[in-house]
Formats: sequence, structure tokens, C-alpha cells
Amino acid sequence: MKALIGIISPENMRNRMLSIASGQYKPEADEPKVWFASVNAIAQVLSNENILLLKLMHERKPQTVTELAELSGRRVSNLSATLKTLEGHGFVSLKKIGKKKFLPHFSLSSIYA
Repeated sequence: MKALIGIISPENMRNRMLSIASGQYKPEADEPKVWFASVNAIAQVLSNENILLLKLMHERKPQTVTELAELSGRRVSNLSATLKTLEGHGFVSLKKIGKKKFLPHFSLSSIYA
């Protein structure tokens, strides 16, 4: 799956979500699944550093956030916050394994960087 990204104002996004929730509108299969309010918002989430992180996750498939931190050279605390942001936009998913460990999973089938 490729990430089809859309840009929409917060007001239009609210109206879109209400229309979908009420059944008045059904999104087409080829419509974006990930939406941002501006190009700047996209640039913040998909910074060069985060794109490289996604690529690393796709290629190396780390089993824990700690392993990903070691592979990427980033601190676990910083990485956890980044992963939660990326998860909120559908780029990654985090599965809890045990009490404190999370399995980071790259949600797209490919990435080009």
C-alpha cells in the first residue's frame, strides 16, 4: 500500500467526518487515508529523519522500540514520542508485548527515500 496523503482544512475535515459518520458520504477506495491540515504539517511528521526511520523499520524489522533505538542511534524516549506521532497518522503500529515492550510495525508495504 502506498500512502496517499490529502490536505484539508480542519473545518472541511470535520464536515467530512460528520458526513461519513452519518452515512451521507462513503469514501472511495482511492481517496487518501491520511490527512493533514497543511504542507507544513506533513513536513513536520515526515521529516527526512522520520522517513529514514520508516525505511529502517521496513528494512530491518526491529522487534522492540529499544532495538529500533539502537539501530537508529536515537534515544528511546525521543523515539517513543516519534513513533506515537507516526502511529497517529497510520504510518506505523505499536503492539504491546509484555509489560513495557512494544513491537514497532511499519504499516505500509513500501517506502521510497
